[in-house]
Amino acid sequence: MACCPEAWRRPAWSAPDMAETLEARLQKAFNAESRRLLRRRTEVACILTLLIAPIYAVSDYWFYRQHLGVLITTRLVCVTLTAAIYGTLRWHSVGRTRPEGLATLLGTAVAFMMAGVFVLLEGYDTPYFAVFVLLTLTLVMGIPWRLREAILLCGAIVMTYLVAALVQGDILNVGRFVIHVSFLLTASAVALVGLRAGSVLRVREFRTRHAMEQALAAKGDLAAAFEQQSARLAVVNQEMEDLLYVASHDLRAPLINVQGFTREIQIGLDELRQQRPASPEGRATLAEMEESIQFVMASVTRMDSLIGSLLNVSRIATRTNPTDAVPLGPMVDKIIDSFRYQLDQKAITIALGHLPVVVGDPGRLSQAISNLVDNAIKYMDDRPLRRIEIGSRSEPGTCICYVRDTGPGIPAAKHDAVFRLFHRLANGSVSGEGIGLTLVRKIIEKHGGRVWLEAAPEHGTTFWFTLRPAAPQPGQVMTDVAAS
Repeated sequence: MACCPEAWRRPAWSAPDMAETLEARLQKAFNAESRRLLRRRTEVACILTLLIAPIYAVSDYWFYRQHLGVLITTRLVCVTLTAAIYGTLRWHSVGRTRPEGLATLLGTAVAFMMAGVFVLLEGYDTPYFAVFVLLTLTLVMGIPWRLREAILLCGAIVMTYLVAALVQGDILNVGRFVIHVSFLLTASAVALVGLRAGSVLRVREFRTRHAMEQALAAKGDLAAAFEQQSARLAVVNQEMEDLLYVASHDLRAPLINVQGFTREIQIGLDELRQQRPASPEGRATLAEMEESIQFVMASVTRMDSLIGSLLNVSRIATRTNPTDAVPLGPMVDKIIDSFRYQLDQKAITIALGHLPVVVGDPGRLSQAISNLVDNAIKYMDDRPLRRIEIGSRSEPGTCICYVRDTGPGIPAAKHDAVFRLFHRLANGSVSGEGIGLTLVRKIIEKHGGRVWLEAAPEHGTTFWFTLRPAAPQPGQVMTDVAAS
């Protein structure tokens, strides 16, 4: 377990019922992770020791036959101890709760097996002294010890060398002995500083990783909540569309009856008119009845138009099939021809730009563009420049089309409202039910796109909408003309 920054060592809360703070939870999680890491790396060190021991036995046989008995015995003791440490780490509870002590014991045993026994047999000046230095650096810097255990291990390695050198015999070259000891102390200091630096870096990495995990978890929760909310909205939208369809469909049946009976009454009134009532009162009553019937018929006709529009809105969700490759250029030409009379009456010029081939339902797309052109014609006042421009621009993966006019423009406060059902701008001279732009929005959204507008009073209006481009046919060159 690595030593932790002093900032983490804070006093616990005095209130016994105080909830555990975030800092305490982080400290606890970091300690648990450090213990798991120390345990895993100590297990790896055990495996390496067990693999290296046979190699040392072969070298003992070839180079140190005079000490072969002692060396083999030492190797067997260390291998047995290493195997016991490995088994404890793997399968005993002590290995999970106290891996620090087992790691310190392993480091001391390996130091004695690889180098200490040679110092004991050959003296302080053996070449195996260098192994002590390497062990100090690799063991201490490779395993996330706490500072206390690391100091203990470095001290055990230094003491192993000192005791073995002193027990072996007289020290003939004191200067070389002091240099060796200073090397060991320097290696220990380097190892401890490296351990401290590595611990600080691990703490920072742990905190960063924890923050990222928290952010990902929060993102996942938000995504799940968004999906749930989207599912609820989809259900509500479907219910509203079903309700709209049923209501408009069922309203049409009694409306047809009203229209039929009103016509019957009107026929009866025509017969009475042919009889020419003699009294002034009868003629006045007949005139009032005819006026009332005309009012009823006008209201019924308007209601029938509204119900038909509502049915059209409700059918977009279920009867739109945006899968065909639709060339918008020929479609717009036909739409313009259908409005030729209104365009000539108001002296409106048409400018057509590049129009791509898109994926969609030809009937619905024609309906959407027709509504946009009709809307531009209706609200075109007597301005010096009366012009409607239709074109597109392309971006990767999408086509952005537009219908631009030079009409009076739409105030910014009305930009969202114009797409609402039955909403109309305050202009009594323009006919309509306020459903056209609602149909446009629903059709474009059904095609996976979006629609918006840019406008300002006295500067005209531009309606933008996005569609999916169709795959180009072999030999077809797609050119883009940007909106001016």
